[in-house]
Amino acid sequence: MKFKLFDNLIVFLDNNIPEKYLSKLQEFLLSGAIFTDASKVLAILIIVIVIFEIALTLTITVFNLPLSVLILPFFIIPGLFTYVVVQQEKRAQEIEKTAPDFLRQLSSMLQVGLSFENAMEDMSQYGSGPLYDVMS
Repeated sequence: MKFKLFDNLIVFLDNNIPEKYLSKLQEFLLSGAIFTDASKVLAILIIVIVIFEIALTLTITVFNLPLSVLILPFFIIPGLFTYVVVQQEKRAQEIEKTAPDFLRQLSSMLQVGLSFENAMEDMSQYGSGPLYDVMS
């Protein structure tokens, strides 16, 4: 199901945010295994924060809460940043753990006489793990 508001917001963000910033955000998101366009992630953040702000405004008026509660939806942004950093660390640990096996397998394929390109191609077809995923 397509939402016209969502699509229009994505187009607006793509047209108004410089490409260098979007590409840096995209690289950051990819490093945390978030495979969504940067403009889509920004659009989702904007929509979620606006919806939460509206809900909180209604809650504040009904329950007579302090206005400082309105800052809560903005904690989504540091939460996303923290999630990406944790994913980066997990991926780095996984690579450190699987690198010796990967290098051993590559070494034995090269010793058998395969070219580097053929060895990498064979490994990408039959291996599993973060280093093999990069080659695919």
